[in-house]
Amino acid sequence: MPRCLKSTNPLRTTSAMAALMIGGMCAFTSANAAEVVDAPASPQSVDDSEAGEIIVTANRRTQSINDVGLSVTSFEGSSLKERGVASVSDLQKVVPGFSAADTGLNVPVYSIRGIGFNDSSLASNSTVAVSVDEIPLPYTAMTQGAVLDLQRLEVVKGPQGTLYGQNSTGGAINYIANKPTNSFAFGGQVGFARFNTATGEVFVSGPLSETVKARLSVSGTLGSDWQKSFTRDDSLGQVAKAAARLQLAWDAADRLNVQFIGSGWIDRSDTPAAQIIGFRPQTPANVARFPQTFNSPLTPLNARAANWDPTKNYARNDSFYQLALKASYDLGSDIQLTSISAYSHYKTQAYNDRDGIVPTNFQFTTNGKITSFYQELRLGGTSGALTWSVGGNYRKDHVYDYQLNDLIDATNTFTFGKKFNNAVVFSDQHVETFAIFADGEYEIVPSLSVVGGVRYTKDTRRFEGCSADSGDGLTSSLYTTLSAFFRGRAGLAPLAPLAPGVCVTLAPPTFTSGLVTDRLSEDNVAFRAGLNFKPTTDTLIYGTFSRGYKAGSFPTLGAAFAIGYGAANQERVDAIELGVKAAFLDRKLNINAALFDYDYRDKQLRGRIIDPVAGNLSKLVNIPKTKIQGFEVEASVRPFSGLTLNGAVTYIKTEIKEFVGINFFNTTENFVGQTLPFTPAWSVNGGGEYRFAMDADKDLFAGADLTYRSKTSGFIGNDPGVGINAYTTLDLRAGVEAKDGRWKFTVWGNNVTNAYYWSGSNRNSDTLIHYAARPATYGILFGWKY
Repeated sequence: MPRCLKSTNPLRTTSAMAALMIGGMCAFTSANAAEVVDAPASPQSVDDSEAGEIIVTANRRTQSINDVGLSVTSFEGSSLKERGVASVSDLQKVVPGFSAADTGLNVPVYSIRGIGFNDSSLASNSTVAVSVDEIPLPYTAMTQGAVLDLQRLEVVKGPQGTLYGQNSTGGAINYIANKPTNSFAFGGQVGFARFNTATGEVFVSGPLSETVKARLSVSGTLGSDWQKSFTRDDSLGQVAKAAARLQLAWDAADRLNVQFIGSGWIDRSDTPAAQIIGFRPQTPANVARFPQTFNSPLTPLNARAANWDPTKNYARNDSFYQLALKASYDLGSDIQLTSISAYSHYKTQAYNDRDGIVPTNFQFTTNGKITSFYQELRLGGTSGALTWSVGGNYRKDHVYDYQLNDLIDATNTFTFGKKFNNAVVFSDQHVETFAIFADGEYEIVPSLSVVGGVRYTKDTRRFEGCSADSGDGLTSSLYTTLSAFFRGRAGLAPLAPLAPGVCVTLAPPTFTSGLVTDRLSEDNVAFRAGLNFKPTTDTLIYGTFSRGYKAGSFPTLGAAFAIGYGAANQERVDAIELGVKAAFLDRKLNINAALFDYDYRDKQLRGRIIDPVAGNLSKLVNIPKTKIQGFEVEASVRPFSGLTLNGAVTYIKTEIKEFVGINFFNTTENFVGQTLPFTPAWSVNGGGEYRFAMDADKDLFAGADLTYRSKTSGFIGNDPGVGINAYTTLDLRAGVEAKDGRWKFTVWGNNVTNAYYWSGSNRNSDTLIHYAARPATYGILFGWKY
């Protein structure tokens, strides 16, 4: 049996589900909409509501956010919980210019200021780097459990690479976890929400000896189905997942500190059902052969409405763990040596129904694995007016991605007089990345400093993949015929019939079938330079120019010909940003504003090609030139004691300057002048909270958060079939809290106006679909700490 036909079985077992339920309930699994009450954070992490000052480490050192010459958005962990941020995707509720899209494969698409990569392949590297305590999560499929027991979140916008371990063109999301405490601490929360969702989170922290401290955090969620079939009595969408993190901090010597971090999560939740909004046949001549497909009803305009094949089991079997070791040694003279070592392991098995109908037009099983080893070594310190860091890192990954596509009722399965019912696609990739980097800030005079950084990166990817017969021989029979046809046109004799279960992808000019192999080796030099000017202690004016790269990528997709597996080359962003950060009225009013201009070269995109056999298919492509311009304005104000108001407005104009490709109508199109996908022109975030004394021991509080996103698209082009409409959501919360912070009770509601909107839209085989966001949800939460 070839490697491309490894056994897959996404069905959950009774024992696995029982273990999850027991483990999840013992951990009081975690909520999606309220605060984890924790031991007090260190002073460096506190958003001081009296001083109005937020402390961050975006430059790898402790600074006021108003002293950092970068666009940075920061939130305390408790503030994220209050706002219902339970995943990276939820950050679009609170982070201006950030968007997250659902691909339906547990491989989300993250974008900052229009810089994103809409590829659902397991091996796709995001344009937005994600890390927890400086430890990278190099693939977006790994990021699910990052929002656990957090001290702080920092989102840095614009090209990155001279400060953090991963090179990126869009920005970086850095999670800072709560650390082990010097004294015993214990806390948690339990909650109950709509759709019978039981949630909770607990932590325990404290010293194990005079030199060793520990912290254990556990969370999870168990919830019932939230999607409902609109053609029968059936439901889908249960949630069953848990996460954990163990930290050990060892003061090994006066100058040596060692941290061990073990984290992981499991997910047995159902894969989502798509909503069908229209038909777009791959092979129009075959429509009459599939009345069961094209007579299927369209989905009503309701977030819960959906349709799927009721004979399949949609419970995924996903898991992730990461083991990391961080060591810091004080060399004296304000110089510190830091080492970060990490091993990450991800596995997935799932069945996905992505056509939005009961017939089997486009459904598939996924079975994949990622292993990643990471090592970073760096020096950093302060020498007079210069603050500097220099280092290097190495990453070695192996990504195996398998899909068994069920296409029984799809128009492109009848060709050359033959019918096939399914197809296997797979990729097996090995990735090695090496980088060296340096960064620094030099204070020319007390009010003026210059910043700069440089990074050299070498990235090598080795690819194996193909489309293959599933073992029933139907696809092999078709490709035997295709090979003979194309070889005949080339004046070549037919080859022996293809056996069941082998790779069938054809390689011109001989049109032989077999495994496709390729190699991509690239290097680049990224850099940044800027000036920071402080005319007053509470005002910063800055300007930066930066260049960032994202490595090239190979896809996992179906292709009749080897050219379909060609890589997208590395992309580059040249970014100019001018900004101001100012505090007024004794820091009661804070305003941050930025203008940005991006020159985007060779943007990577999951585009389309016209396959002479299978019709309109996916392919990774590069858009030669794109322009992105825009601005952001953020403000927070405390007009009087107890009341805090905040708001942010982002405008992003994206325009393709050069690109000719294939659209969803199977025709060549010049996309010049059109916009990038998953990039609304306008995003608005606003909200606030009011607190007042109930009595001598308790405070009452009430808060609200509003999110608006203008219309965008799930694909390049002005195709309404994959449009994503504008939407507005409103979240509310209210409750009572002990003045000493020992307990807190919250009643909350997310999307209380029940807005109907969706985060992803695409063409899958013969249908146009989107993925609806959840309707109004509400619940209660009780948190405590000791």
